[in-house]
Amino acid sequence: MFWFLILLVGFSVLVAASLIVRWTCQLLSLQHAIASANQHTICPACHRFVKLQYYQCDKCGQIHDLTPMENEIYYRMCSCGRKISKLPTNGRYEFVAICEHAECRHYLGRNAGRYPETILPIIGGPSTGKSAFLSAWTVCSQTQFAYEQRAEISFPFPGGQEYARQCQRLFSTGTEPQKTSDRTPNGLGMDIVFTNRKRNTRLYLYDPAGEVFGYNPRSLQTFNYYDFMDGAIFLIDPFSIPIIRKKYDRELQVSESKSAFQVFKDRTVDYSEKFIRGLYSHDLGTNEYHYASCAVVITKTDAFDLDSQLGDKAARKRIAETPRISYKDALHEVCYEWLNEWGMGHVLKQLQLHFKEVRCFSVSAFGHMPRSGLPFAPKRIEMPILWLMQQKKHSDKIQRSR
Repeated sequence: MFWFLILLVGFSVLVAASLIVRWTCQLLSLQHAIASANQHTICPACHRFVKLQYYQCDKCGQIHDLTPMENEIYYRMCSCGRKISKLPTNGRYEFVAICEHAECRHYLGRNAGRYPETILPIIGGPSTGKSAFLSAWTVCSQTQFAYEQRAEISFPFPGGQEYARQCQRLFSTGTEPQKTSDRTPNGLGMDIVFTNRKRNTRLYLYDPAGEVFGYNPRSLQTFNYYDFMDGAIFLIDPFSIPIIRKKYDRELQVSESKSAFQVFKDRTVDYSEKFIRGLYSHDLGTNEYHYASCAVVITKTDAFDLDSQLGDKAARKRIAETPRISYKDALHEVCYEWLNEWGMGHVLKQLQLHFKEVRCFSVSAFGHMPRSGLPFAPKRIEMPILWLMQQKKHSDKIQRSR
């Protein structure tokens, strides 16, 4: 009897120990699964930092909450029989994510949360060339940029895919894109995957209607994506500068009579000040952008003889005069000097006070004057975006080291 009791107690201890080990392993697995599944991203529609929780079955379209639970740690079985992974390492990236907010429920596409996001708004008044710049980048990113940078470009949202196809059609026929009328647009998202896999990113570009930056102190409009902004693309129409508009007055009258292109006629300093006030309304005007940079982009350099002053010819002339200077630095110096010469020094100083670094570029969205019927061939469009992406990577390293 005594030995029987000892065996019974020993057996009970073994059973209890095995149960404890099993429960402990299950608890640790659940904790590990929750930690692995706890990813976040930025919604391009509601512009909020959202938890990646809801996903759509690619077979029947049913939406599931993929939060790991005790009785369902790694997978969720859809009613249609599809097995859906709850963990990124097990294939969750293959499914379409949905914004967690009930009032939004925007599709976040596949690979949501897989790559670091880069948020870049395009700032500029009406007719500065924002829509042309965004369209030109969309075309250039899939051709010249992808080839030179050895990158694969994809559009995670159906709207972005259709927009990219439309840009390709318009540029192949030399047709100008329509200007943006949306004051609070969704971000154009694209996944950029480089061959070296070291600086992949999901890039969001925002192109609000230029009227939101018009000079009206009572109509200050701010954007939620300012909270996540990694940099800014600040466009300047050279013909909005009084000196340049006066110099090319005759040519502009002829071009405008033929509807060759439109000119932004308000003061650049007014919408730069409104942009800065928008940052202050988010409490981002003082210290928050110490690690963000701003690309000042002069548009429409294909008009008349501006390329000789601001474009490729001017940059190569500076390289010939200054040995060992890079093309990017030469272009910056030329544009920076001309902007100061044309009275834009106050705008540059204002931006330099609020961003870590300001660099100047000149671009041509079309490659030649529009309305000619020739296919468009963008020039230097990729330079400001690539520079801002590199600055973002550098800033991330600094912040992680702090």
